[in-house]
Amino acid sequence: MQVRNEVKELRLLFEVLQILDSASDLSDNLETVLEVMAEHTGMMRGVITLLDEAHGEIAIEAAYGMSAEAQSKGRYKLGEGITGKVIESGKPLVIPNVLVEPLFLNRTGSRSRKEAVSFICVPVKMEGRVIGALSADRLFAASEALEEDMRLLSVLASLISKAVKNRQERHRMLEENRRLLDVLRERSRPEMFVGRSPGLRAVLTQLAQVAPTSATVLLLGETGVGKDVIARRIHALSLRKNKTFIKVDCGSIPENLIETELFGYAAGTFSGASKTGKIGLIEAAAGGTLFLDEIGELPMPMQTRLLRFLQDWEIMRVGSTTPKQIDVRIVAATNKNLERAIARGEFRSDLYYRLKVAVIAIPPLRDRQADILPLARMFLRFYGSKYHRQLAFSEEAESLLLDYKWPGNIRELENLVQGLAVTSKDSVIRASDVPISGVAKPAASARRDGLDFELDGKTYKEIMKDLENKVLSAAMERYGSITEVARHFQVDRSTIFRKVKELEKEGKMR
Repeated sequence: MQVRNEVKELRLLFEVLQILDSASDLSDNLETVLEVMAEHTGMMRGVITLLDEAHGEIAIEAAYGMSAEAQSKGRYKLGEGITGKVIESGKPLVIPNVLVEPLFLNRTGSRSRKEAVSFICVPVKMEGRVIGALSADRLFAASEALEEDMRLLSVLASLISKAVKNRQERHRMLEENRRLLDVLRERSRPEMFVGRSPGLRAVLTQLAQVAPTSATVLLLGETGVGKDVIARRIHALSLRKNKTFIKVDCGSIPENLIETELFGYAAGTFSGASKTGKIGLIEAAAGGTLFLDEIGELPMPMQTRLLRFLQDWEIMRVGSTTPKQIDVRIVAATNKNLERAIARGEFRSDLYYRLKVAVIAIPPLRDRQADILPLARMFLRFYGSKYHRQLAFSEEAESLLLDYKWPGNIRELENLVQGLAVTSKDSVIRASDVPISGVAKPAASARRDGLDFELDGKTYKEIMKDLENKVLSAAMERYGSITEVARHFQVDRSTIFRKVKELEKEGKMR
């Protein structure tokens, strides 16, 4: 009989190891483990609870023989009930009959008041620290059988502990990989702080003053001026640079989801919710920087919740009753005039003043004309290198860039230059290559294009021939091809081809 029991136990342990070693979701795996445990041992119910150390709260991670509604009720404080005492003390407990045990809470309501069952609960430990508990119900049994059950559950608890540790390690590695990707992404971007305009110098001076502090920062500026880049630079220059930087686009998250995205939710809060709950982005950024982009798009109810957080620096997950202190730096940004939004009743004035600790107003590119060409040349070098091309702007192309108003700011300039680096046929980018509207492309002045010539000592025919040669030469330089010149002058391509060949033969084509 003993040999038979040992064989059954070994089969159970082998099957559990296979389940926990699979790549599936851990919560699903743990539920399967409880099902297998019940099948092998005849136990009526099984529960795995895990401790949320930050909140001092114990919640059900997986269960067998218990409804989802009952599981959502299974939340305990340390020392509360049998499970709470086991996790607090780190010692197993066996209750022969729950009907006569005053400490047994039956908070889940899964057991009948008349159901005489035995309850076994053992701690789940990781590196000497209690992280949860494994418990099981069976029909009222003799003490010898319960001791045997406790021993088996203790073995299973050690296997569960290893699986939980592996999950934590995977999460840690994923977070580290994400952080490294952020660093690499930042390093792969072209340098945005290029130029010599007074506006840029003022921004950089403010940035250097604000970044080393933990002060909340509000970035103001039109779309495309580089608010994202400046937020990341603030983080990189702060004492939090080795911690997480998380960006939240307040305008892109659906209104019905933004609360749970920012604050997270407790286990069992709503139908379809994760059995372990979900950490919010504010909590995920703890110790680091949370960048709230387009803060002006935040719905009013969420403005109220964010204000409470900024007042107390405490969050409460949706469905939870336990607050948690969070140390995080807030950088917010908007392209809206928040004072006008306040006047229209679209933005809370008290939230505005909470955010307005340090304000950096980033001027649009049209007001930073001295930065346009340095930025354009830098983008051209960057994308030229990326696409293995040696590129430069012509004088006319640069004049065109300077005359344009850049409604999309630096983002528009970068995208335009990147496109030119891909599509330009020649190494020199001419004005005719630049696909921007709203600016008259500079006409080829006679002197700029080398059309000045001597009149003295020449016949009319010679002067006209000389003029034609210079016009053709300048047109070829400007438009880059015989086809484009012919199209511009509205003549047959063969005519231009013949004349250009004559000039080349005479060595007069520049």
